[in-house]
Amino acid sequence: MDRTGKYTIVDACNDHGAITLREYPRNGTLYVVEYDDADVEAALSALDAGSVVELDLRRAGRRGNAWCAESARPVDPA
Repeated sequence: MDRTGKYTIVDACNDHGAITLREYPRNGTLYVVEYDDADVEAALSALDAGSVVELDLRRAGRRGNAWCAESARPVDPA
């Protein structure tokens, strides 16, 4: 199952490369643990908690609520 939508970063990228997201404006929590390429990982790693980003996600294997980020587009809070 793939997902596309806006997400708020709850916890910025940790030492293991994982990011905690909250669905925007809903409150479901997701965990990005994989990235399609280094550019997507760098874009997400540069964002702080509270940032809103539009993402294309796909499930990361069979892991529960773990996702792979296929693309990332920061959302201007204007």
